[in-house]
Order: sequence, then C-alpha cells, then structure tokens
Amino acid sequence: MKFRVLIGPIVCVALAACGSSKTHNTRPNDPYGSLSQSDIYVRKGIQYMEAGNYEVALQDLTRAAELDGRNSEAYNALAVLYQRLDQPADAEREFKKALSANSENFGVRNNYGRFLCGQGRYAEAMSQFREVIGSKLYNSPWIALTNAGICARSAGQKGEAEQYLRQALEYDPRFAPALIEMAELSRETGQGMSARAFLERYHAVAEPDPRSLWIGVETEAGLGNFHAARDYAKTLRSKFPNTKEAVQAKRYISVD
Repeated sequence: MKFRVLIGPIVCVALAACGSSKTHNTRPNDPYGSLSQSDIYVRKGIQYMEAGNYEVALQDLTRAAELDGRNSEAYNALAVLYQRLDQPADAEREFKKALSANSENFGVRNNYGRFLCGQGRYAEAMSQFREVIGSKLYNSPWIALTNAGICARSAGQKGEAEQYLRQALEYDPRFAPALIEMAELSRETGQGMSARAFLERYHAVAEPDPRSLWIGVETEAGLGNFHAARDYAKTLRSKFPNTKEAVQAKRYISVD
C-alpha cells in the first residue's frame, strides 16, 4: 500500500524558533524580515521546489546548508527535494544531517518517518513517529498520530492503525486527514456505518475530493444504499471526470 500523504509543513523557517544562522538580514522593507541568510535561501528553495523548478531549488537549498551547517530546516528541505527526485539514498543522508543538527525538530522526524514508511521500513518509521508523539515539547500530536496510523495501515496493522487514528481525533475531532483515513479503514474492515459517519464528518470540514467520493461509492454500495452510491458516482463523474476514481465508479456501478 502506498503511503499517501505528507502531513505537516516541510519546514518552519517563518517561525523565529526555526532560525539558526547568526547573520541576519535586517534591510528596510525586506520581505524576508529578519530571517537569517541561510533561512532566506531555504524559503526561496522551497518556493522553487513547489513550483517544480528542482534545479534552482537544489542550488538554493545547498547554499542554505553551506551558509549554516546547523540549519536543520535546510537539510530537511533538501531531503524532501531528493525524495521528489527519486534519490532515496541522498534523501536519507539529508534527513540524518537534519536530525544531527536538531534532534528536536519534529517536522524532520515526521518527514523522515514518512520517508521510511514509503521505503517499507515500517519499524524504523514507527520509531520516528513515536519519538514525536512521546515528546512533551510537541504541540501537535494529532499530526504524528495520524502519520503513525497511516504507516501502521500500510504495514497491514489495521488494529494498531485504528488506535493511532482515534487518538489523533481525540486531540482534534475535526482533523480532516485522520477522518478520511478512519473512513477508509472502517470501510476496509467491514464497519460500513462507521465509514459513513467518518466520511460525513470529513465532508463537514473538507471539500469532497476523488478519494472521499470513491469511499462514499463503496461504503454506500456495501450498505446496500445504491441510490446514495449512485449520487457519489455521479458527483465523481461530473466534478472529477479524468480521475481514476471516476473510471472506477463508472465500472463499479451503473450511472445513467
């Protein structure tokens, strides 16, 4: 099973606590404020990465690491970039550098755990997530708990996955990533009514998307409510006609 999502920000250079370089840019009207030169390059590199300009992103992020060898966020962003470039050995090297620079960078541990889970290294991934969950310094435990739940599900540990996801929702009952995971997990384990309830909660806080609508098709069909299943299928075909879910819905159930 593919590890579906990266939950949480790649970096947090906008926060003062994330800066690590001692040389700051304090020019008037500077859009980067008082960020360090290293952090400025991190921010620029992330912007280029999100725009798909990986070559320039690599240059900027490498420069950020050169300017400040203790900038954990520079290595974190480099690791994510190498993941996108399908260079796992380089990604892991940068994750390790990031944690060496700041072992309490929970964004790095979340990203590293996601990386390890995607590599099928489930025990190592769960160790990273547990490190985050167990820290009293981390103020968003529902993020790591959801990541742990997704990874446990990827490893085939559905009972453990449910425990993590329910814990995440105890912290934040409206956390959409945990809600959609619980909807799909409930459907997979034959808990149709629970799947419906979690899906309704998800749609109360997030816009319908191909994945959630497909879960709706399968859930309602499994419950014998073919009218509702057709409604989900029609929405899929009308709003997301070119997705694989829309094709699946068309094959799964007849829509006139």
